[in-house]
Amino acid sequence: MKPTIIILAFLTISSFYAYPVSIFYCGFGGDFCGQSTTDDVNPKAKFVILAFANPQSDGSVLVDDANFPADLVKSWQASGKKVLLSIGGQNGNWPFVFGSDASVNTFVSTMASALDKYGLDGVDLDIENYQATPRTVVNAIKLLRAAIGDNRIIVVSP
Repeated sequence: MKPTIIILAFLTISSFYAYPVSIFYCGFGGDFCGQSTTDDVNPKAKFVILAFANPQSDGSVLVDDANFPADLVKSWQASGKKVLLSIGGQNGNWPFVFGSDASVNTFVSTMASALDKYGLDGVDLDIENYQATPRTVVNAIKLLRAAIGDNRIIVVSP
């Protein structure tokens, strides 16, 4: 019995590592990390996370149109991958977003517009360095969910 459990555990772990679940793509200018210059995404990845865009001082999300990899996004989606836009990271301006109801509303509306404009499958909220209450953050995420609908993905990462 024990050898069977060990073999099953090994096969499970091996299968997990054989198929990456998600991968960051860092090929943008501006607020993006700029480390990817081509389609360096593992073909087995199920999710591609475009890193990073940052909220502006009014809470709006600004995406670098000139460097946005629209053709790559279409290619990834055609191969069955879900493509998300990561917002924030260590340089994220979350205090601007959570500072007032108006900035939360601006964030939500511009985030929904960006997902529509670029045909993205969802958003990764990389929320670091903020002073808001958990209730404020949860309410903002609820507003975002209502704005983008149930078919889009919201991931929250610390």
